Amino acid sequence: MSAEPIPLFPVNRVDPPRFAAAQHRLFAGMNLRIGTSATVHGVTWRDWINGLTLPAPACRQGWSGLGAAGELLPTTHWVTCRKCQRILGPDGPDQDQAPLFELH
Repeated sequence: MSAEPIPLFPVNRVDPPRFAAAQHRLFAGMNLRIGTSATVHGVTWRDWINGLTLPAPACRQGWSGLGAAGELLPTTHWVTCRKCQRILGPDGPDQDQAPLFELH
């Protein structure tokens, strides 16, 4: 009896241009979380294949996969990763917190 090898990549093939375009639509103007982590990272675009880019944490935090299985999740929450905050600077996207009340 022979055993089936365990696939290292998703069984469904990924069409690179479609996948990259979908990721750009999903993460445009957003921040991201990795899996179930509470840490919110800034988004940067990293080279993938054939001139295509995919979203990745600005701080280069590692994760497993290329995002096709939902490892990266878009969010509108503020960046909480200190390294991403330093990289993006005080004028990074979505970092302006609305005041709780007006000061006179």
